[in-house]
Amino acid sequence: MERNNKKKASPPLSDESIIELYWNRNEDAISATDDKYGRYLHAIAYNIVQDDLDCEECLNDTYLSTWNRIPPTRPNVFQIFLSKITRNVAVDKYRSKSAAKRIPSELTLSLEELDECIPSDTSLEEDYAAKEIGDILYAYLRTLNRRSLMIFICRYYFADSIASIAGMLKVSESTVFRELATIRKELKKKLEKEGYWHE
Repeated sequence: MERNNKKKASPPLSDESIIELYWNRNEDAISATDDKYGRYLHAIAYNIVQDDLDCEECLNDTYLSTWNRIPPTRPNVFQIFLSKITRNVAVDKYRSKSAAKRIPSELTLSLEELDECIPSDTSLEEDYAAKEIGDILYAYLRTLNRRSLMIFICRYYFADSIASIAGMLKVSESTVFRELATIRKELKKKLEKEGYWHE
């Protein structure tokens, strides 16, 4: 019993140590990654796919992809490296499942919110891929203060719910909703100015 308590209390490995395990092709890297980031990555995947079994598949695919990428890649910020892989895996899973039927998720809701400021004469995926709009979006995001940028990324990159963002910031949901509306309104103005939006 005492040994179990000690095991639970032991701190997770540092990111550098985990990366070194991958680099040395030591399979303990995967369990160390799951111990440290499993819950965080599960939350990212769940926001998108809304299903625990699909989340488990997404995490398994994330760990396999990480294993295949390290080496040769040596991530600068391991948590961001993992979150990008998880998000991409989850979006692919969501797309494959929603091709057959519409599956409601925070990803669906957050992308629908962006419909009001991202041109909709082509598909949203194509708009996001377009370099010109990407450049405008990047430039616009750099003008936001830290809090607004965090809200935007949490909602539209990680597909966090408004309730979750409000909880992180310790503010009301209506405050987050208003700030998101302001951000989208300003983004739409920027796109109109650059000639990328028309009614």
